[in-house]
Amino acid sequence: MSDGPYKSLPMSRGWKRLARYAENENFDSVDTCAAANTALEGTWRKEVPTVVVNELREVFFERAPDLFNDARLKRIEAAAGGAAGYGLARQLTAHASSVLTEGLSGEVGFLEAIKRAVWDYASRARRQMEEHYCRTASSRLTQQVRQRISQAIGAADFEGLARRWAGLDKRSSKRSVISKHTGLDDGVAL
Repeated sequence: MSDGPYKSLPMSRGWKRLARYAENENFDSVDTCAAANTALEGTWRKEVPTVVVNELREVFFERAPDLFNDARLKRIEAAAGGAAGYGLARQLTAHASSVLTEGLSGEVGFLEAIKRAVWDYASRARRQMEEHYCRTASSRLTQQVRQRISQAIGAADFEGLARRWAGLDKRSSKRSVISKHTGLDDGVAL
């Protein structure tokens, strides 16, 4: 008996855990959502350097912004240079410039750029997992995994994660931990 297609998934441990939870019906939606949040946090820590976040924060929270965003857009392009080699950081700088072009700035603009970049990354990760399951698993399992991962990513706390990553929410700086069901009463709900 195989451990499942998630074992050969060419992604990080957090995304593999999400695929494993989505594959196994014994994990409920709370578990899969927690796994999605953990995967997003791990990706953010690995893929977005603090220097890029600090530079973007300075651009969005500038005291006296120019009437035109040309200088601010150039500073975002400069921050994109520090994001070389980091996929999510590159997406973040691209979304930051589009959000700034749309006229959003300050806390609202910065959070919107983060949420858009992370949503894009999560959507791409979902498609990558789905494609992997299409190649290695049955169509029924692929459909189940697709549906459960979409639900987990849709229910993820993008607002809370973005606030923490932006440095705006100091209270919840603790990482979320997926609870392990070890007790006799922690089994599958009947």
